[in-house]
Amino acid sequence: MFKKLGTQIVFITIVAIVVVIAVMLTVTLVSFHNYNDSILMERAEVGMEVLEDTVNDEIISLDDDFYILTEDDAFVSAIEGKNNEALHEAFIEEFGGSQDNFMVVADQSGAILYNTQSYPLKSYDYGPVARGTKVSGIVQSDGELVAMVADRIDVNGMSYVVCCGFSMEATEWMNNVKKLVGCDVTVFNNNIRYSSTFGSTVIGTPMGDDIKKIVIDGKSAYNGQATINGAPFYVAYEPMYDVNKNLVGAWFAGSDASEANNEFTSVTMIAILIGVIGAVGIAVFIFLFCQTRVTTPLKHAEEYAHEMLAGQLATTNVTYKFHEDEVGNFVEVLRSAKHGMNDVVGDSSRILAAMASGDFTETPNVKYPGVFEDIEKNILKIEDDLGVTLSNMNTSSDEVLTGSNQMAEGSQSLADGTTRQASAIEEISATIAEVSTQIANTAQNAAEAGNLSKQTQDRVNEQDTEIQNMVQAMNEISSTSQEIEKIIKTIEDIAFQTNILALNAAVEAARAGDAGKGFAVVADEVRNLASKSAEAASSTTSLITASIEAVGKGSKIALATAESMKEVKDMSSQTAELITEIAAASAEQTESIRQITTGVEQISQVIQTNSATAEETAASCEELSGQSKLLKDQVARFKINQ
Repeated sequence: MFKKLGTQIVFITIVAIVVVIAVMLTVTLVSFHNYNDSILMERAEVGMEVLEDTVNDEIISLDDDFYILTEDDAFVSAIEGKNNEALHEAFIEEFGGSQDNFMVVADQSGAILYNTQSYPLKSYDYGPVARGTKVSGIVQSDGELVAMVADRIDVNGMSYVVCCGFSMEATEWMNNVKKLVGCDVTVFNNNIRYSSTFGSTVIGTPMGDDIKKIVIDGKSAYNGQATINGAPFYVAYEPMYDVNKNLVGAWFAGSDASEANNEFTSVTMIAILIGVIGAVGIAVFIFLFCQTRVTTPLKHAEEYAHEMLAGQLATTNVTYKFHEDEVGNFVEVLRSAKHGMNDVVGDSSRILAAMASGDFTETPNVKYPGVFEDIEKNILKIEDDLGVTLSNMNTSSDEVLTGSNQMAEGSQSLADGTTRQASAIEEISATIAEVSTQIANTAQNAAEAGNLSKQTQDRVNEQDTEIQNMVQAMNEISSTSQEIEKIIKTIEDIAFQTNILALNAAVEAARAGDAGKGFAVVADEVRNLASKSAEAASSTTSLITASIEAVGKGSKIALATAESMKEVKDMSSQTAELITEIAAASAEQTESIRQITTGVEQISQVIQTNSATAEETAASCEELSGQSKLLKDQVARFKINQ
C-alpha cells in the first residue's frame, strides 16, 4: 500500500504519535482518575476523622458545661429542694432548649428525680455512677445511642447522680461536619443507620453485609468504594465504641463520586479533543517535514539512480539545495558520485577514442577514485604495452624496408652485371670471330679478357656477399615477425584478461544491487574496449601473417638467388681460369678458341639463366619493398609515446 519511503515514514510517525498521544492521554486520564479517587478517598477519611473529632469535641464541651452546671449553687439548691422547675430552668439556661439535649437527676439508688422530655434512656443503670464512677462518652441503652456526661454530686450528705447529654440522632452538628469537609457522614447504631446527612430516607437501613463483616463483625476499618442510594461513593467506615470500650456501632463518611465522574468525563473529552487536534497538527507538520526533508530528496536520489542505471551520467540536474542532514547529504553524495562517474567515464571514453584513432599518447585528465584506479592502470598499461609493441613493429618494418631496398638495389646491380656480362660475351664472340684475322692481338685480348674476368669475379663476389646479407636480413625479418606474432598473442591475452576483469566487475556490480549499477555500465564499456582491442589485435595478426608469408617468399627467392650467385661465382672462377689459360697458351689458339667457344656458349647459357634469375629477384625484391612500405604505413598511423 505504501511503496514510497516518505509515505511509510509519515505513516509510521503518525501512528507512533497517535500511539504516544493515546498512551499519554491514557496515563494522564488514569493518573487524573486515580488522583481524583485519592482526593475523594482522602476527603472521606478526613470526614471520618472530623466526625469523630466533632463528637469528641462535643463531649468535651458537654463535660465543661456539665462542670459549670454542677458548680452552680442555684442548681445544687434545686436538687436539694427537688425543685423540678428550677432544675429545668437551669438546664435551659446552660444547654438551651434543643430537643436533642437532655438532662437527668437521680438519687443514690438510681431512682430518677427529674428528666427532660427529650431524655431517650429509659432503663439505664446509674448505680456505678452513684458509686463514684464518672461516665463521659458514648452510651448505648434501650436501643438508643447518646453522648453524655454523668457524675455523682454530694449535697448535705446526700449523693445524687446528674447526667447531661444529647442524642446521636441529632443532625445539626452532622450537617456542620458535612459543610466543613464536603462529604456526607452517618452514625450507625450497631449496623443500622441511626443518623445521617443523607436524610431520613436512609435512617433505619442496614449497612451492606460485606461491609458489616469487616466493620461490625471484624471490628476493622474499611476504606473503599460503595453504592449509597444508588450513587457511587468513596467511603470510610470505623468501628464505634462506648465508654466501656464495647462496640456499639460505626462511624461513616463518604464522598459522592458522581460529580467527580462527570468531571472526569468532561476532562476526558477535552483531553481527547486536544489530543486529536495535537495529533492532526503534528501529523501535518511531520508530513510537511518529511515532504521537504525525506520525500523530495529521495525523489531526486531516485532520478539520479535511474539516470546512472540508464548510463545518462552527463544529464544536467536541477539545482536544489538539500538540507544538511543524513538524507540530504546522501543525495548530495549520490549526485557527486554521478558527476564523478561521468568525469571518469568521459575521460576513459576520450582516451579509448584516441586509441581507436591510433593515438596512444593520451593520458587521464581527472582523478580516478577507488576501484576506478584499476581502470586507469589498465588503460595506461594497454597504452604502454601496445606502444611498445607498435614501436617494435615500426622498428622491424624499418629494418624490413631497409633490407628490401638493399635487396632491390642488389638485384638491380645483379641485373646490370648480367647485362654487362652479356655484352662481354658478345665482345668475346666477336673476338673469336675475328681471332683468325687478329691472332696477333690474342694476347692483348686475352689480357683484356683477364682483366674483365677479374672485374667480373670481383663483382660476382660482391653480389654473393650482398645476397648473403639479404638472406641474413630475410632471416632476421622472419624472426622479428615471429616476435611480433608473440606480442600480438600477448595483446590478445591482455584483451582476454581485460574482458574477464570486466565480467567480474559486472558480477560484483550486480551483487551490489542498485548501488553497483553504475559500475556495471563501466564494466560493459571496459568489456567493449577489450573486444575492440581483441579485434584490432586480430587484424594486426592478419597483417603480420601476410607479412610473414611475404617474407617467407622473399627468403626462398633470396636462397635461390644465393645458389645462383654461387654458381655464377664458380663460373666466374672458371672463366678467369680459362682466360688465364688463353693468355698462357696463346700457342694453342686453335684448341683454345674451340674451348673458348664452348666456354662462351656455357657462359651465355649461365648468363641467360642469371639474367632471368636477376629479373625474378628484382621483381621479388620490388614486391617485398612494397609490402614493407605498406607495413610501415600501417604502423606509422599509430601515435605512441617515444
